[in-house]
Amino acid sequence: MPIFAQLTFAAEARGLRFLVIGGHAVIRHGFMRATADADLLVSRDERAQWEEMARGLGYDLFHDGGTFLQWSPAGGRGWELDMMLVPATTFDQMFAEARSTQMEGTTVLIPSLDHLFALKFHALRNASGLRVLRDMEDVIQLAKANRVDVRGASFRELAEKYGTAEIYERILKACAG
Repeated sequence: MPIFAQLTFAAEARGLRFLVIGGHAVIRHGFMRATADADLLVSRDERAQWEEMARGLGYDLFHDGGTFLQWSPAGGRGWELDMMLVPATTFDQMFAEARSTQMEGTTVLIPSLDHLFALKFHALRNASGLRVLRDMEDVIQLAKANRVDVRGASFRELAEKYGTAEIYERILKACAG
């Protein structure tokens, strides 16, 4: 069974909600790029239930960053699974504005474009190395694909609230060229 069908079935059986973030959400918002894992956004209040569910699906936790859990599939076959844990109020707000889409024949929810930008800005503020390049490229290409006015007040506010003024300036320069 494809991973998104497995996750949806198992989550619904437990009354859990999630949003698909990361590369799969980026693709659904208009920028085609490779991705090697499944990224989920879940409520921090449901961490224990998500850990139990992941283990039940045959995943092994290989990194616990507190608010970011990384899981490998049993036997090393299949998609890795990353979970970003956020406060329930944040999750509820993002869930309320989420968009429905199909992945592997299963209906899932992805964040709104603004929420996806906010996640990417947050990642850029806290990341290093190659991750920065990938997230920066995602923001730039998503802005272009969705004809977002990167000079507009709302985009700038998102960039500076969840990222930094420096990140915003780098995006402006990249989009100008």
